[in-house]
Amino acid sequence: MNRLTGFLAGAITAALLASGSGVALAQTPADKMVGRHSVEGEVTKVDAKKGWVHVKTSDGTMIMHFPPTDLQTLKKGDRITVSLALKDNGPAPK
Repeated sequence: MNRLTGFLAGAITAALLASGSGVALAQTPADKMVGRHSVEGEVTKVDAKKGWVHVKTSDGTMIMHFPPTDLQTLKKGDRITVSLALKDNGPAPK
């Protein structure tokens, strides 16, 4: 397991859209996050220059964005675990 794979396996909170109402950011205090979930999968595609990674899981493929510098050592075929959480930011501004 390379350094990045271990980092992803242990401590990633990905930014997600929460029912179209906002984005959950990693800087959000842990007590404000809900729906914590971890999923294991295989990296099927990495665009380290743009920061995109595709991870095939038992439920389908997840496409996520990370800082490009964090994906430099990740490669197709790596097995990783991604930890997710949601934060409802309320209704979208009108």
